[in-house]
Amino acid sequence: MKIKFDKYHIRLRNAEHTILIPRNTSGIHWNAVGGEWGKELIGDREALYALLYACAVLTYDHNKIIYFPIKGNELNEEDFLNYKHDVVFTTYKSGLHVSDWKEYRQIIRKMTPQTYTFDYDRKRIDAHAKEVEDQDFWHYKVREKTCVGYEKDAFDTWFTALDGQAYLSGYGTLRKMADRPLENEFVKCQDYPPYETFLTYEPATRHGGSYNEKYCYGFMFYDTSLVPAMKAYMEKIRSEKKFDEKKKKLVVNEHDTTKTKSDLRNIRVAKKKKTKKEVVDT
Repeated sequence: MKIKFDKYHIRLRNAEHTILIPRNTSGIHWNAVGGEWGKELIGDREALYALLYACAVLTYDHNKIIYFPIKGNELNEEDFLNYKHDVVFTTYKSGLHVSDWKEYRQIIRKMTPQTYTFDYDRKRIDAHAKEVEDQDFWHYKVREKTCVGYEKDAFDTWFTALDGQAYLSGYGTLRKMADRPLENEFVKCQDYPPYETFLTYEPATRHGGSYNEKYCYGFMFYDTSLVPAMKAYMEKIRSEKKFDEKKKKLVVNEHDTTKTKSDLRNIRVAKKKKTKKEVVDT
């Protein structure tokens, strides 16, 4: 399967970088910049696949820079926080200097993109991701020093550099999420839309071997085209609850003041029929 990105190959002073832009980023929103709950990307299924394929690329090509130009995207839902940020995923091996990013972005706006094609072999990368999943805390015990990258907020852009294994782990989580019936889950969600944490890592000083939520990335599935169906489903659930409550009131004692005269008459008739049946049976 061939996955296509817009490609910009840029030379700036002594640096040379290839910047890739996924082609389905219009539905992605950046909901959090730091804080104890980590970072959160929100979007539909196309947004999910854009992140999934980006992680796949960085698993094998550590020199690429994946740019998500999403700061101008509209909010998926008015209650989400609106930080107006772009996002960049790369590895520490790419040698990207954040201080040059403003110039790179200006150059990109003046360039005509080429096409970068990634040969996505799902069986191969799924098997690779499964190997990593079976190694508990691999990125803490085995590759602790090399896994840790950097985060930086600059020029309305959030930069993250991890190693290829971290992105492979993120791919595995997103792949499992993409295989779920997310549209059905979203329509029927009553508490929180489908959500998974897909990238985690520790700063240089870790505590107890578990990741800190400040250093993680999550993806929430939120498809605006499904919102009418979700609202209709929720209204159906509410109406069914009201009906159940009404039925329960009809079986309480006949002195219940919530009943109408006809309700009370029906209860008396039912009791008489029951009494007659018991007499006949005896």
